[in-house]
Amino acid sequence: MGEQAFTATPDQLAILVDNASQTARGLVGLMPGDSSKELDGQMTAIREAVKRDERADIALSAVEAFKLVVTRFPPDTRIPLAISYLDYAGFRIQADLKSVPIRWEDADAAMAYAKEQWSVVESQVRNENLRMRFVNELAALDSALVERDALAASAAVIVELDSVDALESDFQSH
Repeated sequence: MGEQAFTATPDQLAILVDNASQTARGLVGLMPGDSSKELDGQMTAIREAVKRDERADIALSAVEAFKLVVTRFPPDTRIPLAISYLDYAGFRIQADLKSVPIRWEDADAAMAYAKEQWSVVESQVRNENLRMRFVNELAALDSALVERDALAASAAVIVELDSVDALESDFQSH
C-alpha cells in the first residue's frame, strides 16, 4: 500500500486499506502484545490519514506496518531480514520525498538505517557485481539526500528499490 498510496484513486485506496486491515486483523493475534498494538496503531493511523487524504501519511504508516510484519513473519528464510529492512528504508525515503514539504530529516534517518542494514548484509552478497552496484547506488542516494536534490534522490531511490529486488532474487537462488 505504501507504494500505491500516492497513485491510487480513492476507491482503489479504500480497497487497499480494507485488504490491509483484514490482513492485519489476522496477524495481530499471532504477534507479541507490543507488536500487535503497534500494528493496530499503524492501521488506525492509515485509516485516519485516508480520511484527511494525506497520502504521505498513508504511505509512511503503511511502511511502518510492513516493517512490523516482515520482522515477525519474514517472507523467505533464505533472504536475510536486513534485505527486507533495506526495502523498508527505500519505501520510507520514497514517501518522504513525495511529501509536501519533503521530509528531509526523516529521509536522512531512513538513509542512516539503510546504511546500517547494508553493513549487516553486505558480506553475505555472493554476486560481486550486484554487491558493488548496490554500494554505488546507495552512495548516490545518500549524496542526493545530503545535497537536498529531490529529483536525483527520487531517481536514486527507485534504483535502490529495484536493486533490493535483485538482492532478494540473488539470495533466493542460493
